[in-house]
Amino acid sequence: MNIYSQLKHYKNFTDTEKIFAQFILEHPQDIIQLNVHQLAKSSFVSVSTIYRVIEKLELTGLSQLKMLVSSQYESYLHEQKQTDYNYPFKKNATHYEIMHQMKTLYEQTLSSTFNLIDLEMFLKVVQIIDQANHISLFPTIGNFFMAECFQQNMLEIGKRVEVYTQSYYQHWCAATCQKDDVVIVISYANRTPWLLDVMKDLSQSEATIVLISSTHENQLSQYVDYHLYFCSYEDSEEKIASFSSRISLQYLLDCLYACYFNRNYDKHLKYRLENYID
Repeated sequence: MNIYSQLKHYKNFTDTEKIFAQFILEHPQDIIQLNVHQLAKSSFVSVSTIYRVIEKLELTGLSQLKMLVSSQYESYLHEQKQTDYNYPFKKNATHYEIMHQMKTLYEQTLSSTFNLIDLEMFLKVVQIIDQANHISLFPTIGNFFMAECFQQNMLEIGKRVEVYTQSYYQHWCAATCQKDDVVIVISYANRTPWLLDVMKDLSQSEATIVLISSTHENQLSQYVDYHLYFCSYEDSEEKIASFSSRISLQYLLDCLYACYFNRNYDKHLKYRLENYID
């Protein structure tokens, strides 16, 4: 995960640590150029606070923090460009302006989604998908199509995936899950009434649970083994359409598929070409 995204979304900083985290976001050049004592003076926190933040970010030291702040700064700036994720175009916009704004929205959504990926966790999810006996997707409404696209891609290379869109079938699938089963739950903001009960049922099984959601506070996260994130700037209700969240989810699922495909590239390509049906 991009260091700037970590700082913005980390939930266990103390009040003093939050001051230094915000200082990093607002003064990245100072982080790169100053030593630890100068940073403590400039940010009005103690040296020990700085090292506690570094430890919570699971970094090896100040030098690694400096390196990440420097190397990921351009990507962070790209994500910060002003785009209204809920109303990306205005009432009287021309067709050209709408198309340009949609292009910008897509670019920033993909940049934000990429910055939120914890690579180590992502690769573990790919590995458990590879080893799974049975893969089930529980998408919430609005995410059915992307889940079915993932299902189609996986079926076309010989990996069986089931998509359950109704609460009845999600409940019974959760109740019958076994060891080496993987369930991928997709919920942007946990607004589906029955999903929390389904997650509680799943947590009683031996299945591995993967949640794809926004970075906002989410009751579901306490029941999962792995957590991947949508780009999270979009409002759940006040918007023209779910432009950003849908392209974000599509990117995540496509990346899961592509990385799984690449684990046995020749075999998967051969299977797909030999069994392809138009």
